[in-house]
Amino acid sequence: MVSYSILLFIMTYKTQKSVALWTYKHEEYCLKNKIPRAAQLLWEWFIKTGKVNIETEPDLKDFNNWIKKNRGKGYCRNTLKSAFNTLVENRVVNLIKKYTWHIVKIVTRPLEYLKPKRKLQKRNIFDSLGRSNTSKYDDVVLQQQHSLIVDNKLLFSKYGIHFNDTSKKVLNRPRKEILLSIVCYQISDRTITIQGNKKVVERGKIRNPEGWIRKCLDGRYWEHSTTYNQILAEYGNTTFIFELFPELEDTQ
Repeated sequence: MVSYSILLFIMTYKTQKSVALWTYKHEEYCLKNKIPRAAQLLWEWFIKTGKVNIETEPDLKDFNNWIKKNRGKGYCRNTLKSAFNTLVENRVVNLIKKYTWHIVKIVTRPLEYLKPKRKLQKRNIFDSLGRSNTSKYDDVVLQQQHSLIVDNKLLFSKYGIHFNDTSKKVLNRPRKEILLSIVCYQISDRTITIQGNKKVVERGKIRNPEGWIRKCLDGRYWEHSTTYNQILAEYGNTTFIFELFPELEDTQ
């Protein structure tokens, strides 16, 4: 008879092997969603070197070293960043935190999670009492979403802009967009006058900050040439500009 410890080892090995396996179904998903080759290889690398459904902190430079070793030449920074962003946009990875442009904290999603959810037949409400239909991963995603909403709410409140937790359309946005909307608000809310030899800044020009922020986020005011140039003039000589526009770091 096979001992329990050996059986447990075999089961564990098979489980780990199945998680780390890149299959033709992954290839099909990439083709269907027009995921470029660089992003596809990055996804494959995440699966083979990391773990699925738990937090990991990969370094994209390690991936590039692997690429360089196998094909003789690595990808440029823009290609690496674009490949990673493609995976985020296609829900392949969930970005939790970005330390630098190449070191990130993520959760790589299983292929099953990316499949469209089937339409369920209506059931009597009492059929589902006492059951939990959410997976552990769903719980993690919901916790991350709640944390993002709380953080963005606190960030707005520091500047006298107040939203409640139900304003998810505003609060459930990337931190970069929240920062940009606040910067745009700060620029538009002020009135600058010259009194003697001093420049005096007065605030309170915008009467409805919350409504203004909603329009700013929907219209992406920071992409307008005039506003963009104002932001550059204000923060172009600081490192804060790279938090607002990470792509500018590539030009340094």
